[in-house]
Amino acid sequence: MTVKRSKKNNRLKEFFTSKKNIPMFFVIAFLVGVFVFSGVSVVNQKSDISLLERQRDEIAVKYEEQVEENEKLQAVLDNENKDDYIEQKAREKGYVKSDEVVFYDISAGE
Repeated sequence: MTVKRSKKNNRLKEFFTSKKNIPMFFVIAFLVGVFVFSGVSVVNQKSDISLLERQRDEIAVKYEEQVEENEKLQAVLDNENKDDYIEQKAREKGYVKSDEVVFYDISAGE
């Protein structure tokens, strides 16, 4: 087995020391570099694709929620009691009618 190995080593040594094979060595090195670069690029693009797919899914969920909210609001607008709804939302934000008297309970803080 050592004879085979030494023959193999001799062939490799001859390959790298021969002036005819120097351009071939650079071609092989270039191709190896291209394959390594391509592999790294594929891995990076795969991670980018995963990130973008997650973002797409999140946006799809937000879109569906917004569509539901829009449908609810459209139902309110189509309803005859929209004035009651508007008044309710205004009161939730702290608005009062101009002729209303507002009382504040300050004893609750004690």
